[in-house]
Amino acid sequence: MVSSVGLLKPPARVRPGTLLRARDGCALRARAEEDLFRDAEVLTEGRLGDGGFFGSTLVTIDLERLSPRYSGPTGEAERTRLFDAASGSVRVRLRAMRLACADAVRRHPDRSFGTARVETRMRLDGALLLIDVDLDMPLDTSMRLGRASR
Repeated sequence: MVSSVGLLKPPARVRPGTLLRARDGCALRARAEEDLFRDAEVLTEGRLGDGGFFGSTLVTIDLERLSPRYSGPTGEAERTRLFDAASGSVRVRLRAMRLACADAVRRHPDRSFGTARVETRMRLDGALLLIDVDLDMPLDTSMRLGRASR
């Protein structure tokens, strides 16, 4: 009797695919992201209520200030490309969110806040890149419980 064990092929290795995919467009360099926020103006308005801090932060980035350090953005087309890259950047949005949260905490150092709910919007107004951050930061639950027991 002939054994069929030696006739079987070993299992095939399957590769999951490539790590990268082709993508149209361009992305910001890490240094460019740092420079965007270096000279940014940050304006926060909001109020502290019983439920937490509710407010809005406007981050204004003057793209003309970047021109001496970089080759551009000199025209409207270049500013639009920069806007597209910035609005698609998770790091730019995260940086704006962190600025907004830090500003709210700095305004109310005696309070402890919970997890923030944040919404960001970006728009281009001439040579200004405007990032709107709407912020809803509830008071930390343990803080509210501690105050209720007093």
